[in-house]
Amino acid sequence: MTLREALKEASRRFAAAGFPRPRLEAEVLLAWAGRYTRAQLLARMEEELGPSVAARFWPAVERRAAGYPLQYLTCRQEFMSLEFKVTPAVLIPRQDTELLVEAVLERLDAGESLVLADCGTGSGAIALSLAYYLPKARVYATDISPAALEVARQNARVLGLAGRVTFLQGDFLRPLSGLKLDALVANPPYIPAGELDRLPPEVQAEPRLALDGGPDGLNAYRILLPGAPEVLKAGGLLALEIGYNQGRAVREMAVSTGAYRDMVVLPDYGGRDRCFLAYRREE
Repeated sequence: MTLREALKEASRRFAAAGFPRPRLEAEVLLAWAGRYTRAQLLARMEEELGPSVAARFWPAVERRAAGYPLQYLTCRQEFMSLEFKVTPAVLIPRQDTELLVEAVLERLDAGESLVLADCGTGSGAIALSLAYYLPKARVYATDISPAALEVARQNARVLGLAGRVTFLQGDFLRPLSGLKLDALVANPPYIPAGELDRLPPEVQAEPRLALDGGPDGLNAYRILLPGAPEVLKAGGLLALEIGYNQGRAVREMAVSTGAYRDMVVLPDYGGRDRCFLAYRREE
């Protein structure tokens, strides 16, 4: 079997599984299995599928066709034009979360020596993207999971950012006690617990700890919104990813604290709630 024929067969299986981009996913997996770049793969289409490549490729095709995430198979995901290692210990970074990072970057001055934090960092995608694009910033990244923090540390080393990002184990804001931040950013769990078992199989493969937002999906915000003013400077920015229908509830929770001004809910590309941003009131 040639590489072209292997791609055709894998694409057929993925199409039968209902994947919207079966050919692209087949190419990504075969490039990973053969340790090719995409350009190298396309240039070798008439070569034989060797036994070592086949031994990596076909089991991965089977797992992907059954709904296992492509990113966990290849251990890679691009985010903010940077490549991140991902494993089943961390949430897979998504394009919607790039909107959160972009909103933060738009509101901060890259020329300032800022102090930032990312709560629930997972792979480190948010924290490391902010450190990369804000070269004078010092970033703290928290996570309750030691396995997630290890993945984030590996990503920091690969991206050359380990010297400016400090990783702290603990739940949400607890490891940040005593700090005064210019910005606090988080993509917390926000899916209602009753909806988890109805998620697509590939999402259910992700860590439940990073998905389960409690009965109404808002448990994390009940911690972050009243707690953030303790670690934010006066005028500091709070930026949170939220569920598609949670904008009103999160805003009302923020208002009830009396701690914020200039609150705004930003939509995603589909016009649904995606980010909540606010500034801590000055003393």
